[in-house]
Amino acid sequence: MSGDERPDGELQGDDVIDDDHAVVGELTGEVAVAVPVPVPGLGSGPPGGSWPPRSTHGTRAVAIANDAGRVVERSVATLAELPDDLPRHALVGGLAVMVRLYEAHRVTTDFDEVSQQPGTTVATLVALGARRTTNGVELPDRGVRLDLLDAETSLADLDALVDDLTTDDERRAWQLAAACRYALETASATDILVVERERVVARVSLPVAVAGALVALKVHAAVAPDRPPDKAAADVFDAWRLARTWGPSVVAEDLSRAPVAMLRTTAAQLRQLFGDDVDRTAHRLRRASVPGVEAVGVDDLEAALVLVDYLDPFLHWDTPAGP
Repeated sequence: MSGDERPDGELQGDDVIDDDHAVVGELTGEVAVAVPVPVPGLGSGPPGGSWPPRSTHGTRAVAIANDAGRVVERSVATLAELPDDLPRHALVGGLAVMVRLYEAHRVTTDFDEVSQQPGTTVATLVALGARRTTNGVELPDRGVRLDLLDAETSLADLDALVDDLTTDDERRAWQLAAACRYALETASATDILVVERERVVARVSLPVAVAGALVALKVHAAVAPDRPPDKAAADVFDAWRLARTWGPSVVAEDLSRAPVAMLRTTAAQLRQLFGDDVDRTAHRLRRASVPGVEAVGVDDLEAALVLVDYLDPFLHWDTPAGP
């Protein structure tokens, strides 16, 4: 085994990521819980409150207040109507960010999932009346769009391809594939509830990507050369809010079992957005039509750079002794 290889490169099917981001091994029963570590300027959780917030609806529940246009309710109700027997999948994208932030901070009628068999999923939904799109399907009765990201290739198989990557396009495609698969592997079962006052108006239970996996996906999207400016700004804002809310220790713990090559790229992307090009990042946020970004300055963005330090221990692995 080389120094760059994971001792345990592929998450095992019997491993469980619980509601507090703990990895529970079936054989030993040992639990390693990621405890948020406050960092000046970045923090972990809202001031004066515990994080993540506890719900009266159960330990796996995340309650989100409905928006005025009832878009969140419509999206969650649509997800609840999807067939139960779809190939393995997990929620990522904007709605997943809302779930991990426990608020509908930026509502949308589009949502994203990583899928182990996106082609089969699309074919199944089209047979039920959905309209095929470039990246997934549109559900015309609900007025929402579901984009499916390919998470078919295992982390072990992806890791075996790293040395064969020769172009920037190949490396970008590899990073997306690895981040998608890792989001699928580490997603935690979550009960998403949309509430109005004391009433639950929509709910669905499904795997949702953990905060660290979402950060990896968001920073990768933000630095894509063909990413529209507003979308790139929204990606940066989402990644920054996730890091600020959960704290760098939890985000790093979420990513601690990712392939080293994927983590190195994520760290480089974080350095680019929040370090080397932070002035450009702040300028893009100021020009974007994304609610809330105008309050984020250079100092706020630079605080997220501490994530790189928290990821560093997971980039280096000792070579085992002996044959």
